Amino acid sequence: MNNDGTFSWSTRASDGESAASRFPNAEGIDVQNRILNFVSKAKKKLFTLDLKAMTWTETSTLSGAFNLEPDQLGRVAGDATALYFCEDGDRGADIHGRDTTGRFFTVVKNNGINDENTGLAFSPDGKFMYVAYQGNSEVFSFWREDGLPFDATVADIKYH
Repeated sequence: MNNDGTFSWSTRASDGESAASRFPNAEGIDVQNRILNFVSKAKKKLFTLDLKAMTWTETSTLSGAFNLEPDQLGRVAGDATALYFCEDGDRGADIHGRDTTGRFFTVVKNNGINDENTGLAFSPDGKFMYVAYQGNSEVFSFWREDGLPFDATVADIKYH
């Protein structure tokens, strides 16, 4: 990853820099439409690589209710409008979304499960979101009350 916002691939480890310094505690990965996203829990940053243009950007994941550590992330297949994040933390491991303008919103508010959520995935039709809670070995299925898929337009969304 070059300081000018470009990157290149190499087969030699000696060509690279330390991942521990650039993006420590890297978590989650999502690739869609030649855009690759992953997060750094320690820096609370989202890294976005454009695999066609060979460019990268780094943005903060701190936003209102989303102040713990970003963890797993994912998108509804075919949806380019929102990226969803699990949150690593013992008190309030919520699930948040981020739209294409960088605004965050909360999808699931954790009320009482003191555990790390992970394994974020969506059903093929986008109507169900699945999340695991590690310590209790529980998997939950979430759906929208209006019956629409998670990539559908939402009225009165509350951003933070």
